[in-house]
Amino acid sequence: MSRNSRNSLKVRKFYFLILILGNLFCGARHPVHSEAGAIRCVSLVPSVTEIIYALGAESLLKGNTVQCDYPVAAHQIYKVGDFQLPELERIVALKPTIVFATVPVHARLIEKLRELDIQVYVSNPRTVEDVFAEIESVGEVLGVKLKAVQLAESLRRSLKAIPAFTDTPRVYIEIAAAPLMSVGNSTFINDIVRIAGGRNIFDDVAQPYPVIAPEDVVRRNPEVIIILHPQALRADVKERVGWGQVSAVRQDRVYDHLDEDIFFRPGPRVVQAIHLLAQLLHPDSTN
Repeated sequence: MSRNSRNSLKVRKFYFLILILGNLFCGARHPVHSEAGAIRCVSLVPSVTEIIYALGAESLLKGNTVQCDYPVAAHQIYKVGDFQLPELERIVALKPTIVFATVPVHARLIEKLRELDIQVYVSNPRTVEDVFAEIESVGEVLGVKLKAVQLAESLRRSLKAIPAFTDTPRVYIEIAAAPLMSVGNSTFINDIVRIAGGRNIFDDVAQPYPVIAPEDVVRRNPEVIIILHPQALRADVKERVGWGQVSAVRQDRVYDHLDEDIFFRPGPRVVQAIHLLAQLLHPDSTN
């Protein structure tokens, strides 16, 4: 494995950890109001960075993290550090009126920013509708409320184009292979599966991102398998002991090489993830 591949894998593993821990905290929003033209924001959250660009408010964005890589223009914004360890000094030097952060990874930093009287907006949407509400809320904070409402409504209308499917195939979402991890019923990704017309085979599990046993997958017999990590390919999944009898493997409905960011980032591109998954789950109904 190349050095770049190893680094990419480390980043993915870290994101999985954040997904797990994030559901243990309640991320209350903190809308603020600034005078027109005086807003200076720093985004520590890739999904919020995407929202800012989608709203055409990027001129207000003075800093973001290394992981804020979409759209391409986000690469050119001053970097305040890594998503996991943004540097307080760099953030303060930008004199922001608002910092977008998330929990738990930024919990201590949020406390320090508030001690410095820097306002913080804590992002933590847990459902697709939460994403749309956050778009509207971020837009209000940045003084582009009308654009935000229009964008959120456009995304909602896009989802209405997905038909009401009569069948709901059993879906196994794999987010890590070592250890084997999936998604439970109180997760953002579980909501994506539901809206796309599928049934998460672990939607009866309260734990947000459970470590699971391979035999549990075999027993629950998913009809579709979605691989959302770089640790395994569809060929590897098919070779797992006992998995040859799983319906998804027998019917060749194991999917990899998907854009993981559109599934993991609760931003405007979540609608792309839902439409893509709906096509994979219901190819005859969405073509």
